[in-house]
Amino acid sequence: MITELLLLGVLGIPSHPNDIQFSEYTFVPPTSSEYRHELSNGIPVYIVEDKELPLIDVSFTFRGGAYLDPKDGVGLSSMMATLVRDGGTTTLSAKELDEQFEFLAASASVNGNRKSVRAALNSLSSNFGESFPLFVEMIKNPGFQESRIKLNIDGIIEGLKQRNDHPSGILRRETASLLYGDSYMGRSTTMNMVESVTKNDMEAMHARIVNPSNLIVAISGDFDKDELLLVLEDQLGGWSVGEKVPTPPNVESRFMPGIYYVDQDVSQGGVRIVLRSLRRDDDDLEAATIMNYILGGGGFSSRITQSVRSDEGLAYSAGSYLRPGVYMDGLWGAGYESKSKTVALAAQLIFDEINKIKEELISEDDLNLAKGALVEQFPSLFQSKSQTIGVFVADEMSGRDPRYWSTYKNRIESVTKEDVMRVANELLDPNKMAMIVVGDWDEISVGNERASTADLGKVIGGSITELPLRDPLTLVPID
Repeated sequence: MITELLLLGVLGIPSHPNDIQFSEYTFVPPTSSEYRHELSNGIPVYIVEDKELPLIDVSFTFRGGAYLDPKDGVGLSSMMATLVRDGGTTTLSAKELDEQFEFLAASASVNGNRKSVRAALNSLSSNFGESFPLFVEMIKNPGFQESRIKLNIDGIIEGLKQRNDHPSGILRRETASLLYGDSYMGRSTTMNMVESVTKNDMEAMHARIVNPSNLIVAISGDFDKDELLLVLEDQLGGWSVGEKVPTPPNVESRFMPGIYYVDQDVSQGGVRIVLRSLRRDDDDLEAATIMNYILGGGGFSSRITQSVRSDEGLAYSAGSYLRPGVYMDGLWGAGYESKSKTVALAAQLIFDEINKIKEELISEDDLNLAKGALVEQFPSLFQSKSQTIGVFVADEMSGRDPRYWSTYKNRIESVTKEDVMRVANELLDPNKMAMIVVGDWDEISVGNERASTADLGKVIGGSITELPLRDPLTLVPID
């Protein structure tokens, strides 16, 4: 054995895995200028060749989404996006369009969200010359076939009927309504809104959103870049530029702090503890990110998860999140589901951890663990070529500073323990929080011998307010 160890030493091979020395990994993020091009009509295009598979992935992202929906037409932009794909074109029926994509072994989809409409095409490179013009035709000239509109409306209404079937759905709806009020962030659609949508409504919304002034294109896959640019110019360069939609509006917080509950006869209570927080360009964002990672965002290593789940066994999943806002104040929140008798106790443990991170400096080990995790996760944003250009599309769409990624690591590593404590005290004010609960209130309010809802009322500012359960189709309170 001694001879073998001596031989390993001579060869420079460590005698034990703990003795292995790894050189520092240095990741230099790519820059958007490496991939960005522009067509003659101003459409920005991000292109990256990837010949690993004989496939081409295309993404059209249009600025404009639910924030453009009228108050009495919530869901219109999303329905329009769905019917761009499902409703045929002005020259092809919906069935014919489906059959052509199927024949070409190509997959096309269109969907809408709060801030954008995204269309995607996945095609064999050998069929791209046929599938891409078909995709562009679908995007430019949707048919909005009446029979497919009716089918889509019927499907949405069936989904609305089930909105109260799961407490988590009620929790999401009421949290959004409480935080964002009568804004596009807080509104929900109703059966009457869905049934009132017409083909003309969809055509008008399509004309407003789906035009070159709102578009960013991303393409990755098996092609020659110069040849692809010629194809894009041929297919898109002559597309007349329309009106550019405004960016999403600022939505201010108007909720009153306190405890809000929806009484439901279920065995577990679902909970969200929330407050409005930082914007993406805030100088304290990195410190807040590290603070939240340690508090509840870092998975099993985070304090809330350890306290509520690992130590007490009160919830299968418990943690916190930080979502910085781009056009408005962001959101910090904590959430969990627990048995009715222990809902209050789990909340009390979360507030104990909040107080701790505000009153005691975190350890050097905690700080280094959080920094290390965030820095090590950072390269995964760019782990594939399609992901890389997807990052840059999102950045251009939201107006992020192009230098952001090149300075990310340094900003994370510059955060101190004192920064974490200061940000925790500035951000995590219980008197500005709302706690929303869905569950059996009679049991939840009593709690157990260790904590009750009355105890939480002393921690969170405001009063305890019942929110009525709302009819799933009309959203009118149920008596």
